[in-house]
Amino acid sequence: MERIKVLHLITHFGYGGALDNTLLTVQRLSRERYEVHLAAGKPAPPNGYTDWEARARKCSDALFIFPNLLRPIHLPGDLRALQQITDFIREQNYQIVHTHCAKAGVLGRIAARRAGIPVVLHTYHSFGWQVAHTFYPSVWKNCVSSAKKWLYVLLERYGASLSDALITVADSGKREALHYNLAPPEKFTTIYSGIDLDRFCTRSASRNKLCRSFGLNPDRPIIGTVGRLSTQKAPLDFVRAAKIILQYKPEVQFIMAGNGPAASEVEKAIGAEPRIKMLGFQGNVPEILGMLDIFVLSSLWEGLGRALTEAMAMGLPVAATNVNGVLELVGHGKTGMLSPPREPAQLAANITWLLEHPGEAREMGERARARVVSAFGIEMMVEQIEELYERLLAEKGTHPVSVWRADYSAVGSK
Repeated sequence: MERIKVLHLITHFGYGGALDNTLLTVQRLSRERYEVHLAAGKPAPPNGYTDWEARARKCSDALFIFPNLLRPIHLPGDLRALQQITDFIREQNYQIVHTHCAKAGVLGRIAARRAGIPVVLHTYHSFGWQVAHTFYPSVWKNCVSSAKKWLYVLLERYGASLSDALITVADSGKREALHYNLAPPEKFTTIYSGIDLDRFCTRSASRNKLCRSFGLNPDRPIIGTVGRLSTQKAPLDFVRAAKIILQYKPEVQFIMAGNGPAASEVEKAIGAEPRIKMLGFQGNVPEILGMLDIFVLSSLWEGLGRALTEAMAMGLPVAATNVNGVLELVGHGKTGMLSPPREPAQLAANITWLLEHPGEAREMGERARARVVSAFGIEMMVEQIEELYERLLAEKGTHPVSVWRADYSAVGSK
């Protein structure tokens, strides 16, 4: 039987949970049933992220790059990208186009409809207006951000009208989308963003050696965060919380793994404090998490929180902000500790509590692991996506589900 031809389109190969989710989906979709292509905008500049493009080539049956598909809004370039993507999709004759992220989501869905693709769907990993609606200190900047926010809302409403289905990676995303009237409830399906649990089952036996390679004492508490150094992740709040804790617990060590536009600002905030270390971009996330005693997430918003999910899968006690999809992972006092965003003092208090109650912290970590293992495995995510594909194909009257049954023992094979 001829395989179904699927295109996944994402804005770029920068670091982040949306890309990791997309690549895992592309890799694990059944090759018995689907031929899976991947397309993206211009690759990120050389800063440690170029490995993602190599991984993309390995995960997909074919990879395509659109140089005019860039994250910032630029009308002439966006129109060129739209025409190129439309011509490409029409030439390739896909049966399914599945888009990710705001720019690729809008342009990709317009292109797919212009090309007459039977099934078009989109995954919301987060929402563009969350960036635009971030607090700014001046009234003028706040007005600009509010205008940008509503532009994103209108674009997403239009994109949703072109979609056969919309996926949110957490129920909180669906609630937010409904709040802004993006589409009727029946268009939405929540499919939790899965992780490769096999990579996050056990801690590395070489923990002590790795700690020393970063100038850390493996016999003293190590508290850390993993993520892009950007406004969303509020890395300055992590630094502020760390400095509060160091006043009372000078033996504690802090690490920040990741790179991004706020790196220089973070470095300035750390100053000469040797107990807070910036590790830069690290591709070996399981090993980095394996060094930690406590994982911290200080984000202002999260679709779900991929690094948080991975830390919980490793059984780490977590202190996180109570935003968006985080609340579907962390129950305060049960699978971790929660504090409001932008309150580093409360975040510091929760970290301190975990340090001072190691028995309870260990139990929270075990409950966190159980929570993630039960609902956030990659196999479950891919199975639900395939079921959605089959339902949409059947509704369109092509490739009815009765002619195929997935063999998930072979998921991910080429």
